[in-house]
Amino acid sequence: MLSVILIIVHVGHSIQSASKANQLSFGEQIPIDMSRVETIKTQKSEYSSESTVQPIRSIRIDGDIILGGVFPVHSKETRYYYGNKICGDIAETRGVHRVEAMMYAIDKINNDTDLLRGMKLGALIMDSCSTPAFALNQSLDFVRDLIGTSDLSGYQCNDGSVPTEKQSFRKSVAAVVGGSYSSVTVQVANLLRLFQIAQISPASTNNDLSDKKRFEFFARTVPSDHYQARAMVSIAREFNWTYVSLLYTADEYGDQGADSFKVAAKDTINGTYRQICIDDSKRVDTEKTKETKKAITELMQKMQSNHDYGWGQVVVLFANTDSIQKIMNITSQVMEEMGEWTVNGKKKKIIWLASEGWDRNNKNYMVDNLWKAADGAIVLMLKSPSIPGFDEYYKSLRPGTPTFERNGWLKELWREKYNCRFSDDPEWAGKERCENKTHTGSFHADDKVQFTINAVYAIAYALDAMYRDECPSQIVQNTWITRNSPKISNCDALSKIDGNKFYKNYLLKVKFNEGDGPASYTILNYQPDLDENGDIESNSTKAPYVEVGEWLEGQLTIKHELMHWNVRNNKLPLTLRVKNPQPASVCMEECKPNQRKQITDNCCWACVECHPYQYKPNDTTCIDCDLGLMPSPDRLRCEPVNDLVYMEWATPYAIIPTLLAIIGIVATIFVIVVFTPVVKASGRELSYILLGAIILSYLMTFILLAKPTAITCGIKRIGIGFAFSTLYAAMFVKTNRIARIFAQATRSAVRPCCISPLSQVGLTAALVGFQFGYCLIWLFVKPPDVKKDFEMVGRSTAVLTCNVPDHHFLYSLIYDVILVVLCTVFAVKTRKVPENFNETKFIGFSMYTTCVMWVAWISFYFGTKSNFMLQISSLCISISMSANVALICIFSPKVYIILFEKHKNVRKPDGEYMLSKRSFNNNRANSTYATSDEPSQYTSLLAEQRRKSEYSSTRKLSQPSTGSSAQDTFL
Repeated sequence: MLSVILIIVHVGHSIQSASKANQLSFGEQIPIDMSRVETIKTQKSEYSSESTVQPIRSIRIDGDIILGGVFPVHSKETRYYYGNKICGDIAETRGVHRVEAMMYAIDKINNDTDLLRGMKLGALIMDSCSTPAFALNQSLDFVRDLIGTSDLSGYQCNDGSVPTEKQSFRKSVAAVVGGSYSSVTVQVANLLRLFQIAQISPASTNNDLSDKKRFEFFARTVPSDHYQARAMVSIAREFNWTYVSLLYTADEYGDQGADSFKVAAKDTINGTYRQICIDDSKRVDTEKTKETKKAITELMQKMQSNHDYGWGQVVVLFANTDSIQKIMNITSQVMEEMGEWTVNGKKKKIIWLASEGWDRNNKNYMVDNLWKAADGAIVLMLKSPSIPGFDEYYKSLRPGTPTFERNGWLKELWREKYNCRFSDDPEWAGKERCENKTHTGSFHADDKVQFTINAVYAIAYALDAMYRDECPSQIVQNTWITRNSPKISNCDALSKIDGNKFYKNYLLKVKFNEGDGPASYTILNYQPDLDENGDIESNSTKAPYVEVGEWLEGQLTIKHELMHWNVRNNKLPLTLRVKNPQPASVCMEECKPNQRKQITDNCCWACVECHPYQYKPNDTTCIDCDLGLMPSPDRLRCEPVNDLVYMEWATPYAIIPTLLAIIGIVATIFVIVVFTPVVKASGRELSYILLGAIILSYLMTFILLAKPTAITCGIKRIGIGFAFSTLYAAMFVKTNRIARIFAQATRSAVRPCCISPLSQVGLTAALVGFQFGYCLIWLFVKPPDVKKDFEMVGRSTAVLTCNVPDHHFLYSLIYDVILVVLCTVFAVKTRKVPENFNETKFIGFSMYTTCVMWVAWISFYFGTKSNFMLQISSLCISISMSANVALICIFSPKVYIILFEKHKNVRKPDGEYMLSKRSFNNNRANSTYATSDEPSQYTSLLAEQRRKSEYSSTRKLSQPSTGSSAQDTFL
């Protein structure tokens, strides 16, 4: 089955019929045959308290083919009665304009020589009074002939006796144009389908009307609410309104429109899913004022209580035209009772996002203070270009002309609009004559005028196509010879139309040339002209509705600078302007780029911080970037890290260790200079090794503080372990030698092995060589290089460091720790040697201090892992302190005696084993300690009886050692 929605035509352009396209001129005046016009009036009923004018129930225009029409000429408010049915005020735009649009289209068709040649269209137009039940009763006139009944209005009584027919033949209705309200259209369609009468609505948008199983003879020239709801969702997304309320009327139009919006609010549009949440949904019956007021009050109270973010400030409105006036009236009352409030300079109020049921030509929306409730409303209107021909036609209507007199509702409109009376009306004091009144000022036709004309033309083209197919022999060609030929007899197929064939085979196949698509809306913004006091300007000539955009087949265009909040904000002095005047309607302000949304309930959320190294693939998720990458400023992706840091010389972390190292180097050089004579006299080899190791330890500070490179990293891995192993290996050999000498002395007079200077150096070299060899193998297995560490100070900054972890660096110190422990053990074992051999006490003190210091340093080193500069600085200071301890504890006593207590620079007598005077004098001349030789050290600990018995052999042993005695006491 073909689409129900007919393609909308640009009226004023060419319209092509089944056989030939002819240009239509909608601006010309058309002569009317008054013999074809009949006004049918009902029995008298009360019009007003001061009027006995008979209300018009329907109008009929005679013709060969009759088209029905159902329009809301009156509102459903109680004013006067058609029998027992309630009707209200006359509606000029949605009622009279549409009636005249249908008549205008019929006139144009009847004067088109190529369309329905020889056939004339007539009309039977009913007033629905905007009420479904009344419209259903009115529509019975369309089927009276089919069901065998007569319309009483088709008869007249000349003298009150037996009535006689005014006309001898009544024709059935071929098709019906209407209704307007969806609730009315549904009722009329249910009736017409029973008699297979085709119906085209120029205004009803209810989605249910697209169901061909229920409404198999219905069509329309307007899009359904499905498209309107999508357009409203697009507008909400454009202004970032993610949290709105919904207010709709309890009828077919409101229910279906609200359902369409709820579905569209959750749809993915153009691949983008950005849900619009409905905070509250209110279904109201505007006939029940208290319930409606309660619903609106609840909406505004919630706005006021959650004003920090403007929750639910936007209210989506689906309501029919009559209900909107009541809603505005109640909203105005609630606003007056609650008072206005502002937040951050913004005035808070409801911003209506209204469907096309909002009538921009209805001035009743703005009477008194109702404009305050409607101010700023965003209104959808079906895209309907102005039709110049109809505008001129309507403005030419004046009392006494055929086009005026055929429509009895025009007289009623004139009475209401101009507060006047006609010559045949009862005498009313103070009333002017209506015959003198003509249309003046600006004119805005109803938005559905074009769609009404389209509906009439659709039926006409379908009839023309059926005429040509069913009665081809009766078609009179339009030539200059036959143009004024007499009318032929009616076609039988058009006298009694087969509704099913007409609808399916002809009506649904009608297409208009140069037509618009089915889903086009104009977006209006209500901006009343206000004076300096904020009141509406009474004498303003500015149009209150400003066109701010359009929605065309899914594509939205909005001119933000024309929105009322921007227009009014720009009119304020600079000091009073608001930075962002756009009203907000969100559950929560948008989260910052470094935050994600944590959905709570009813589509609300809380903002949760993402970690600094995380990016957001969507609004609700944070994901870690890989190492070496950090999130971009907008947190949508990861980018390489360009910020590279390393230890810089100008920082306090580098300056302090550097100063300590320099001071240590200077002090060591001073010791070498002062202590050189001593070194020459007493074990210079190991002393040089000790002092060299101390200087090397100080130099490692500069390697550690330098920018990491492959070379510096290699030196670091070898140098630290090598410096410490050299230092502690020499101390270990020294303490071990003394321990072995005294241990051997208690057992035997045989000299221990490997106690000569050369042996001592060899042992030290062997111990250091093991460390050095291990480090070389390590360098071969893991060549030195640099890497970027993204975890040391955070992923936002890469630290340039060596390519081995910290715990690998400590592996090279394990051997040094073993040497320290062994050296400490032997220092403890030799702590009780005689005073002349108390150097081991200083070595022991040095080892005790080193052990405590290293334990503390290891804890501090790993505790400062998050601050690489502090970590490196602590390592440098620890190395310098280890060197300081060795330098001070071992060499400071000697330097002190040399410089300040030279009188102690002699060897005290030790019984019979005193040094010879020559040796003493030689030592004194060289400013050195007077020390015993190596054998005397060895034999001094022998038992007294053993020394006496072996005096001669001991003396022989002591003679050759006098030349080297100065090498053995202090090493």
